[in-house]
Amino acid sequence: MSRVTDFPDDEEEKLSRAETEAEESEEREPLKMPQVGGRVSRFYQAVKLEMRKTSWPARNDVWSTTVVVLIAIVFFGFYLFGVDVLITLGFESLKKVVGQ
Repeated sequence: MSRVTDFPDDEEEKLSRAETEAEESEEREPLKMPQVGGRVSRFYQAVKLEMRKTSWPARNDVWSTTVVVLIAIVFFGFYLFGVDVLITLGFESLKKVVGQ
């Protein structure tokens, strides 16, 4: 399994041990529906485990991509406004030609 974040050896062993214990406990459980509290607890533990594996972008990366998105929004906004004006003018001139 590919991991995005590199962990020190001791944390990696803890994570793999926790995954192995979770898999073993799931294998030993009977096929009955666990209580709601148990399901919520297992879900919370799984979320915590996945969040440790998550790699978050640096602040500079977030700012640079935000700027690129804002520039693209402004560009396409003006572009679509221009196309709309041209199409409107085209239909108005067509209406004048056909109406005469």
